[in-house]
Amino acid sequence: MAQEKILALVTASEATKDELCKQLNSLLEGYMRVEGYATETGIEGFVQADLIVLSSKMMEAEARPFVKPEGPVIIANRSLNLENIDKLFHIAKGTEVLLVNDEMENAEEVIKLLRDIGVDYLNYIPYAPGNRVKGSAKIAITPGEVALVPKHIETIIDIGARVIDITTIIEILSLLGLLDEKSHFVSAKYLETIVRLNKQLHDSIEEAGSMNRYLVKVLNQVNDGIISFSEDGIVSVFNQKSEELFGVKRAYAIGRSIGQIIRDNSICDYLLSASDLSDQLFKLGDTDVIINKFRIEKLQSTVCTIKNTKDNIDMETKLRQNLIKKGFIGKYKFEDIIGSSAMMRRTIETGAKLAVADLSILITGESGVGKELFASAVHNGSPRSSGPFLAANFSALPEELAESELFGYEEGSFTGARKGGRIGLFEQANGGTIFLDEIGDISLRIQARLLRVLQEKEIRRVGGTEIIPVNVRVIAATNKNLAQMCQDGLFREDLYHRLRKLYLKIPPLREHIEDLNELIDHFKRMNGRLNLTLSEEVQKILRTNPWSGNVRELYNTIDFFMAVCEDGNVTVMDIPRDFFEIQSPFMAKEDIYAEVLCQRGQLAEFHFLLKSIGELCRQGGAASRRAIACLAAVEFQHITEDRVRRQAEILQEIGLISKGAGRSGMRLTPKGLRYLESL
Repeated sequence: MAQEKILALVTASEATKDELCKQLNSLLEGYMRVEGYATETGIEGFVQADLIVLSSKMMEAEARPFVKPEGPVIIANRSLNLENIDKLFHIAKGTEVLLVNDEMENAEEVIKLLRDIGVDYLNYIPYAPGNRVKGSAKIAITPGEVALVPKHIETIIDIGARVIDITTIIEILSLLGLLDEKSHFVSAKYLETIVRLNKQLHDSIEEAGSMNRYLVKVLNQVNDGIISFSEDGIVSVFNQKSEELFGVKRAYAIGRSIGQIIRDNSICDYLLSASDLSDQLFKLGDTDVIINKFRIEKLQSTVCTIKNTKDNIDMETKLRQNLIKKGFIGKYKFEDIIGSSAMMRRTIETGAKLAVADLSILITGESGVGKELFASAVHNGSPRSSGPFLAANFSALPEELAESELFGYEEGSFTGARKGGRIGLFEQANGGTIFLDEIGDISLRIQARLLRVLQEKEIRRVGGTEIIPVNVRVIAATNKNLAQMCQDGLFREDLYHRLRKLYLKIPPLREHIEDLNELIDHFKRMNGRLNLTLSEEVQKILRTNPWSGNVRELYNTIDFFMAVCEDGNVTVMDIPRDFFEIQSPFMAKEDIYAEVLCQRGQLAEFHFLLKSIGELCRQGGAASRRAIACLAAVEFQHITEDRVRRQAEILQEIGLISKGAGRSGMRLTPKGLRYLESL
């Protein structure tokens, strides 16, 4: 069982520790344990954790005896706790107040934060223990340091300890690898707090009241339109971005119904619908917007956000960059693919042409030919190259996990589901490419869901109801005959045609065996063993091996040679008996030669040559090119001596014949004899 990860928080006071631990636990519960330490009560030994968060810059020196400098440590930026800011709204303008904190520097920082969000109408006097009390304030405001307030103060307003700000929260989530899963939750909590405060103001004071402008100022800093309205459609929140998008002034919108403000009936119907909570795309004049809404039950209100799709391009770019930082990128390009043979060059050129067409691609080929390498190259050669590249291998993915891995899941959708749910590969690959390897291994149920994604360009998480649009290019790969599987009822024909809009077949190594030496040199360079040399006998064995495992098998073979040949010289003696027979099931099957010969020319012609060589040798004559050409005069008139020479070279290359010195002519090898007998 994996050891539970720990986040350690180090603060000066117990009160601050409790408040910040509460905040971090609300985000990380179920993902890691949060442990709090306060220097005022003492810390024994060194703090041990996967990530250590110091509550302020000042804590850096104070925590030095307890925190190792080389450890994973970040210093938190702090912001006001908006939960209690409404306690200040009823203090009269110009009132003198004492701002109490543990250090003067911290007291002055809180004053600056209050002024920054618009609570700048009070006369603040900073105070910390050890300093003289200035002025005659009767009210004290403190961020959780009630015990430090001077005894003569009549009224104490505790706004709560400053919380960790959203930039540090994002940094923490990013370092822990949780940013994708928790970013929506953080945003929703932040918006809910702002909307709650704004609604409290609207319900408690008149719209013309001067205090409302301070929270409006905070709300207007959000780059999206934000509207909140009651169950009967009466608007209570309408920020500046909403004014720009709908062309309606906030002063007019507040207190009126949605129908009076928004003239587009389709938008009104969506906003007032109690059931439809999915994102929807609408057009406002010439502007495309995405509108999302959610309910806040305790306020009996609906909140909607309106995103200008153009304004959010930068946000999508940042998300893609974050995915790329995690390694969700295509590692290979077409120029990285090894092979100078005519067959490989044609395959690479075809792949490069298919890459620029933004359509689904089906890549086929035997195991080990490099289908994922080509998929990566197609992504990097496409207009989506700046987006993420994610892969899923269905041969290694059980059916019960495949659905949640591809489409994600909502919290509580099944036993063991993470708190907060999980984003799936299709959402993570948005704007880029997803590679579905071994597509022939997926069940019919997953095939049906995958077909919907390809048809509708949208997904729904496991256990969820929200429809999520996705813009993803699909590259699928298989070593199976999907067309035959369709006939056998094992693969959906409609999905097959959706995946096979474009098609690329990667040839097996035995069909471009002339690339063998180039591949071997490449593997030697990869392992820093350029001094490795292979004897002629070994090279001949490698050239005649059928390579059922293809390039992957060749790579493993070179690795084996590097391990066993300390002097760098590989001879036949270094190859264990039955080494290739064990790795290559084709070696025991004579029909592999027929398959190879079909790929290199006319099978009947090769069979004639083998029979002729065998017959001439049995008669005691020399199986020369001239003798074979004479035998061919009746049945194969096109076979000249020169053609016999060229075809014999192919037969010798795959080990079916050997050529003697001088006039001794050609002979069948033991493999050739077995193959001829099998005919």
